[in-house]
Amino acid sequence: MITRATTRPRSPGRARRRGLALLLAVGLVFAACGGDGDSTTTAAPGGDTTAAPGEEMTLTVWASREYYVPPDQFASFTAEHPNVTVEFQIQSNDDMLQQLLRMRDAGQQLPDVLGAEDAFLIEAFVDAGLIESHDEIAADWQAEDPEQYDLLLPLAWDETSLDGVKYGLSVTANFDVLYYNSPWFEEAGLTPPFETLDDVLEAMRALKAARPDGIPLTVQAQAGEGVTTLKTMLSAAGAPFEGAVPDLTSDAGVYVLDWFIQASNEGLLPEEAIAWGEDLSRAAFVSGDAGLILDGFTTAGDFNEAPDFDYPDQWNITQVPTATGTGSEGEAISSARTWAVLAGSEHPDEAALILRYISETENLVAAVFEGSVPMRQTEAINDPSLAEYWPFFTEELKQVYLDSAPVPAGPNAGSVEEILEQLFGEIVVGTDMTGAELAAKYQPQLDEA
Repeated sequence: MITRATTRPRSPGRARRRGLALLLAVGLVFAACGGDGDSTTTAAPGGDTTAAPGEEMTLTVWASREYYVPPDQFASFTAEHPNVTVEFQIQSNDDMLQQLLRMRDAGQQLPDVLGAEDAFLIEAFVDAGLIESHDEIAADWQAEDPEQYDLLLPLAWDETSLDGVKYGLSVTANFDVLYYNSPWFEEAGLTPPFETLDDVLEAMRALKAARPDGIPLTVQAQAGEGVTTLKTMLSAAGAPFEGAVPDLTSDAGVYVLDWFIQASNEGLLPEEAIAWGEDLSRAAFVSGDAGLILDGFTTAGDFNEAPDFDYPDQWNITQVPTATGTGSEGEAISSARTWAVLAGSEHPDEAALILRYISETENLVAAVFEGSVPMRQTEAINDPSLAEYWPFFTEELKQVYLDSAPVPAGPNAGSVEEILEQLFGEIVVGTDMTGAELAAKYQPQLDEA
């Protein structure tokens, strides 16, 4: 039997469909970020199953979004472990680290499992003593269920390893792609994929020539909304990173800054994007006013549910090229979501089994239909049913994802993000400075972050 809290978080899939339909009617698209705020759901020991020997216990799981939790909401887990009750809470405010620190300082009991947190934050959790080594968890898993363990890609563990020690399981990850307006591309005579970033810039010029009043590339540049586009481009061009800090003064770093400066000066970027977050940036693409947008792969689920915006007739996907056209080459990056057992759990062995439950093929695939992201588990990533929800997840894109590297990260990622936002905003509104001059201005700030 599954019992639910009085206030149940809505399904992200349904929420996105309703939200897109409503907001498009007034010219806006707001991407759902999951849930109605913090909520709790309980999966109780189930049905007529006879309780297994062992003490009755409750495991508390925190997850950053509802759609990262398998749709059966731990029912199959509690059926297999009848003495365990699972309570999970959706913490969608992206401040789990701060919440946990406050709870610990107040002497409150912490949850047992941290679910679907940004992988780049795990080092901060480790430094705070909230997460300890998962080496024994991995070793037990490999010994007790080698068949399931061997389905995991090495990066699922390596993403959160520090000095060779595992600190969590990054079994899913998002990655950026280029979405394009199919009719507009046809008008401009463009046929993706693109070989280089130079080719993308030339394509934007062709889009502008075909529709002078249109926006070739829509971006977000509002402070506090992140700079995914800039970081993805820096990695694709081959700019070196020291932790979360990019080397803007490198040839690849200067190339990317000059690339965006040229795009801005030629009217290929929307100047008004200085006030745009992801909602308005995506709205420009869904409305047909923009020819390109660089965004996360799972945004395709939102686009696919927008009224009168059908794949592949109105929009399609291509990969972000990882070469500049000037000889420099980089790599695609992916942003992982990590599950971990928190230090101090009263039931660490049972909590560790949650990681296995999350990693089951059936659960990973089912979560996709609720809005989850691609998985680092070979059987799940190759499941044929994914084509039903992701018809755009071609073999080429899948290989890009599988070959991707982790997003450059470090404990100072937040400070770095704020500086890059200032830099990107300066470019979007227009600047007389060159890429090298901007690099010289901002690199010292980044180095001190």
